[in-house]
Amino acid sequence: MLTTMSLTLVLVLLAGLSLGLGVMQIASMRKISQLHQALTDVSSRQESLLHANSGAIIKLGGSLQALEQRVTLTARRQQELENKDAGSLTYDQASKLIQMGAAPEDLVKTCGLSQAEAKLVSLMAARGVGKPA
Repeated sequence: MLTTMSLTLVLVLLAGLSLGLGVMQIASMRKISQLHQALTDVSSRQESLLHANSGAIIKLGGSLQALEQRVTLTARRQQELENKDAGSLTYDQASKLIQMGAAPEDLVKTCGLSQAEAKLVSLMAARGVGKPA
């Protein structure tokens, strides 16, 4: 059986082992605490960046929407101008043809005017109104 000395030695070894495990546990707890703090800091920074990015995306979306509205308005205005120019070109062309002796029926076929428009252009040309430059 174990002698008193060997029993004491076993107890001392167990106490040393317990002390060593306690020291290791304290070191592990400190490391865990440091890692937790680092994780909290990183999470806080990421949240700040996410908030800043969200604000920038909202501003960008508003700017994009304003640009889309301007492009739509510009396209509409351009179409109106093209339609207006096409119409005035047709009437100028019709007026020149009338001055060259064309009949209203010829204007309907050549310029794509309605019968009423062709007669109006003929009457205007006969009275000297709206002569081309």
